[in-house]
Formats: sequence, C-alpha cells, structure tokens
Amino acid sequence: MIASGLGISVLCVAPLSQPLRAQTSSANVDDSRAAVAGIRKFSGQHLVLYTDLPASAAVDSLPAVFDKAVPLWAAYFGIDRAKTADWRVQAYLIGDRATFEALGLMPADNALLHGYATGSDIWLFNQPTDYYRRHLVLHEGTHAFMTKFLGGCGPGWYSEGMAELLATHWLDPRSGELALNVMPRDRREVPMLGRIKLVRDAVAANRALGFPAVMKIDNRKQLSNEAYAWCWAAAKFLDSHPRYRERFRAVQKHVQDPKFNDLVRREFADDWVELLAEWQAYVASLDHGYDFERMAIRFERGTLSRKREVTVAVDKGWQSSGVWLQAGTTYRIAARGRYQIATEEMAGGETAWPCEPSGVTIEYHDGRPLGMLLGAIVPEAAGGATFAKPLAIGLGCEITPEVSGTLYLRVNDSAARLGDNRGTLTIRIAD
Repeated sequence: MIASGLGISVLCVAPLSQPLRAQTSSANVDDSRAAVAGIRKFSGQHLVLYTDLPASAAVDSLPAVFDKAVPLWAAYFGIDRAKTADWRVQAYLIGDRATFEALGLMPADNALLHGYATGSDIWLFNQPTDYYRRHLVLHEGTHAFMTKFLGGCGPGWYSEGMAELLATHWLDPRSGELALNVMPRDRREVPMLGRIKLVRDAVAANRALGFPAVMKIDNRKQLSNEAYAWCWAAAKFLDSHPRYRERFRAVQKHVQDPKFNDLVRREFADDWVELLAEWQAYVASLDHGYDFERMAIRFERGTLSRKREVTVAVDKGWQSSGVWLQAGTTYRIAARGRYQIATEEMAGGETAWPCEPSGVTIEYHDGRPLGMLLGAIVPEAAGGATFAKPLAIGLGCEITPEVSGTLYLRVNDSAARLGDNRGTLTIRIAD
C-alpha cells in the first residue's frame, strides 16, 4: 500500500534565538581553566568547538561536518574558496549553562535559548537528536558565513530562511558526504525538525501566511518555531522553483541594503501576482519530497468559450484549462479517462493502480479520494486564487463561481508522488 497523506506527529524543539550581526572577535578562553571545569576543546580547519558534553562520535564529528559545509556555502554564495581558507568560527556547545556562565563564556545578553551567533562566535545548547544538533550548528554557521563573506544576512525572513535552507542537510552514514539545501524525503531523515508539519498544521487551522506576511517576519525579536518554518518554506520555494530560483539566488548581493524587501519585490514584479497565487498552492500541498519541477504552475489566462475540451496530465500539479469562467454563470464540467495514479510493490513486481476522475476510494489524500479531479479558480487580482480550497469535480459537476477567473485543474495526489502517475484525462466545460 502506498502512503499519500502525512498522518504523522513530529516533536519540535523550542525556537532558535535570533543571531546578532555585530562583528565581534572570539572570546579568549583559558583552555586550562576550561578543562578543569570539564569543558573539552577540539578543532577542525574552520571550527573550534568547546563543549562540556561527553565524547561521542556524533558530537566529536561536528568540526569535520562544519569543514565539509564551508565549501558548500562558498559554492552556493559564489565565494572564492581560497578566501575561506583561514576563516574560523568559535563554537560553544552547551550541556550545562552554569558551567559556561562560571567561566564567563556566555554571550553578553545571556538570552540564549537554543542557538545564537554574533560575528565569528556561535553558542548552541545540546539537542536530543544528532540530526538536530548538526542542524543547529549549520544554521548558526550559515549566519556566521553570510556575515563574514556577504557583510550581512538581510531582513529576518531572508536571514532565517537562508540559515534554515542551508542547515537542512543529509549526512551519508557510510561515506560521510554532506549535502545541504535538501528537501527531506521523509520526516525520519530530519528528526525533530518538523518544519513541513508546522506549515501544514497552520494551513489546516487557517493560519497560513501569505508571502508578503512572511516577508514581514522580524528576527530582532524571539521567533516561534512556526515562524522559522515559514521562513524555511519561503526560501525553499524561491530557491527550488524553476522560474524563480535564478532571481532569488541573485538577491544575496543586496543583503546589506535596508530596502532589501523592496528590491525583492522589484525583482519579481513581472510575475508577482502569479508568485502569490503559486505560493498559496505550494503551502497547501507542501509535503516531504515535494516535487518542485512537476508542481511548478505554468500560468495561462483563460478565454471565454461556450464549449471547450481540455486535456490534463496526471503527473503534474495545477494546469490551466485555458477557459475563463464568468462570475454568476453556471458551468457544467464533465471528465472522462482512465489513468495510472500510483504503483504498489507486489511479490511479482510493481502493480499499477488504475484510476478514473472520481478517484480511488481505498486510498485518500487530504480527505479526498486519491486521483480525484480537482479544480481551482485564479482571478486577475492577487490573493484570490482558490488553490488552498479546491473544488471536487470528479466525474462531473456544476459550478457557479463567485468571482471570474481561469479554471485550473489537477488530480488529487501528494506533491511528492506525481512521478509514478501515467496518462491523461479529458475535461469538457460548457455553460
């Protein structure tokens, strides 16, 4: 049986504290005094780590992980690796706050909750999972890298979004190879992270943030876990979308500009309305393994038509029908076709799941039969798209839209599981 829904519970830790951006020098640590207090010191090329945690493979490998991240950060931000050769960060991984306080090794305002960065110093409280401990090191390391080599980190949403983007990682347990900026395929790959679940829960509770609201997130005050989730979701959306990623990666050169958000708006001005509509579709269907290429929407304004037949591919997300629906007019929509909606591993190999526009009722996704034909209306104005609350069309229905707009169509399936779908269906639209 395949799994199309989430159906999960994820434990999320308390939020990361906001990083300060002041360029300060690392504190002078009396290594002998620290050792007497039970604080170990060990180093890599780029990270000097002080910790009171007992020796373990996961903890003691953190400098090596950090060293592997530096060339990946340099490649992402277009920094000459030679310029990073002598860069070092001093980190304090804390099990018992009192031990570090007694030695004067806590940050000046001592407001540390889980992670904190200022200049080339970072502080981190220990975490219950090896993954999230590394994530925290990489998150604060990203802040430190951007501060050093870009001169700043930009406004809150971008600063925290980039740190979350480049801290979400995969460490190969056999080869030790590190990959940053990954899209988690499963919650078990990122234990205790929970960013996807937080966004999905907010959408379900009607607390979804529009993209402009995410851009207002201010990390000069303590942020919630949910705020970090939205920052990550925004950065991941723009960085992974085939139409937006090039422009998004270019805005890094403006991180020191106090009008950064205005510059972003101008960069995306030509398709800002489409971006806002697609953001709505994205957060409504966000899932582990989200397929950005297949889910990217090609926007096409519809035209008035008395009668139209359109074809919908079942291995892609929302697709324009090319038909403009007038508010207050009743339309009859009928669908036909037989297609593959999934595959299942059987003793003799893979077995295809056949499907028709009404969907298959032995498997549900987001509360509706898997494979059911869905519809949404995209008006001219920003923010009016109905991707978050799609219409169940199935084999057919009548609709009388409240607002005029283009009809978009897709089959009901996880945004991570479109790759095993095959075929098309045909839709007839008439008033």
